[in-house]
Amino acid sequence: MAAFTTFTEEALERYLVMFGKGELKAFKPVTGGIENSNYFVTLDDGSGDVEYVLTIIEQFGFDEAPFFNKVMSQLFQYGLPVAAPHSTLDGMSSTIFCGKPTFLLPKLEGSHPILVNEDHCFRIGNFLASAHRALNDLNSTRANPYNLGWMQSTLDSISSRLKNSERAQLVELLVEYERIGTLELPSGLIHGDLFKDNALFTDEGELKGVIDFYHACHDVLIQDIAIAINDWCQTSTGNIDEALRATMIAGYEEIRPLEKEENQALIPLQRTSAARFALTRFLSGDPPLKPPVEMLRLATLLTV
Repeated sequence: MAAFTTFTEEALERYLVMFGKGELKAFKPVTGGIENSNYFVTLDDGSGDVEYVLTIIEQFGFDEAPFFNKVMSQLFQYGLPVAAPHSTLDGMSSTIFCGKPTFLLPKLEGSHPILVNEDHCFRIGNFLASAHRALNDLNSTRANPYNLGWMQSTLDSISSRLKNSERAQLVELLVEYERIGTLELPSGLIHGDLFKDNALFTDEGELKGVIDFYHACHDVLIQDIAIAINDWCQTSTGNIDEALRATMIAGYEEIRPLEKEENQALIPLQRTSAARFALTRFLSGDPPLKPPVEMLRLATLLTV
């Protein structure tokens, strides 16, 4: 998470009046991330201070905001550890601030794990399967913005910045992604970005929150696991810890067993997922806000 859009205290006070949650006591930007603007906001509701997260969406328009609201609200209603956006006094939860789509969300407990263990991975796998089931009942969808066409056009746009070896590797990975697209794998709505910095755990290992659903879209379900494994199960040397990987899959399969074809596609999807995040990192700036080479190196190491 990060803070790209700035505003005055007076502007924030005017915005918050719509919610009737109390008097503004403090706000501060949340550092990190490469996409949306996030702030911690503290309000006094008359009985004490209550903390919230203000998210200003930088990456999509007003027409898409209701979809993300529905996703978060659906998961919250199913009892999953997800923050549902607050509604204004007149019932609106998709709002406008600084001319951009904005959500006011409760601040969840916990912190991002630093040293990942098997319990973390099992709970993340369990969450993903539970979320896939819950979202299967949602009468709303969103096309995958990171499809093959996007990957190809992005590769073309950054081609001049790439080394020959990087360009060749990405071309090969796009061919692999195109092949995976011909498979008939189970699909539905996915989180699409469940990295460690999008999950909150207590010190005792309880999963208290999953955040940042702004990559949610319709895709093959196994894509979510591939993305998560690449971040949660990666060792300090860049390899994948097979014990952590197996534990995450076990957590998922406790809720939804994987089909044979999904298991076969998992490592190839880990490679192509690494390519996708390498491309998004290249797009974050020149130089990039996060190093794309980490993802390209991971894709090289992943073998069946």
